[in-house]
Amino acid sequence: MPKRVTRVRRATVILSWLAIAMFLTVHPARPASGQVLYGSMVGTVTDQIGAIVPEAAVTVTNTSTGLSRQTTTNDVGYYSISNLLEGSYDLSVSVSGFKPYVQKGISVSINVVTRVDAAIQVGAVSEEVSVAAVTTLLQTTKSDVSVSFDTPAMENLPLSGYRNY
Repeated sequence: MPKRVTRVRRATVILSWLAIAMFLTVHPARPASGQVLYGSMVGTVTDQIGAIVPEAAVTVTNTSTGLSRQTTTNDVGYYSISNLLEGSYDLSVSVSGFKPYVQKGISVSINVVTRVDAAIQVGAVSEEVSVAAVTTLLQTTKSDVSVSFDTPAMENLPLSGYRNY
């Protein structure tokens, strides 16, 4: 009888390992995706007739913290500022021979690329153009879908037995 029990246990162990191996073969590991904590701002700087403006100084300032980030436009008038904390920002563009451009109240959200194009005007440096921010409903820079939940919505989610978000 003990030899038969040993054979049954050995067969059970072998079948268990085969089942595990088959499961791992059929269901390969998926890459883990990290949580994004920042947003970004991109855009193009042009003059009043639509011509590109290279080497323009672009500055974004967080209105709640006062921290600012600066970059310059490339040869095709494009700028990109990444890793911005969520919040409200002011954008300013300055280049020699053009009026300073300021756009206030730009909302930057987590994992969203906010596009802000600036059309600056030729003029003296002493003049300033201010534009109120208008948020776009459709994001054309990224092709992902995302949803944000506030704290009450997270607390009211129906979860089975535990609250692991």
